[in-house]
Amino acid sequence: MRTFESFVNKYHKKWIREDEDVDAVAYSIVNSFTREQCIDLLNELSDEELHFVVAQLVMEQVKEFLIRGEYGDDSLLH
Repeated sequence: MRTFESFVNKYHKKWIREDEDVDAVAYSIVNSFTREQCIDLLNELSDEELHFVVAQLVMEQVKEFLIRGEYGDDSLLH
């Protein structure tokens, strides 16, 4: 069984059907993982899944960079 499936099974009673609640519960659970557990989970992803995860991370980092207005520029995103 993939780590993701065991993750869902282990915490299935905490899941609520609304997207915001799923996001909050997932973030809380993953935040408690060790670095090694996170890497183990990433190692089980397909190439397509891994690219998606990395793209999401890059997009969030770029947004934060633009919001902060690095290099003395005004922020570009509002």
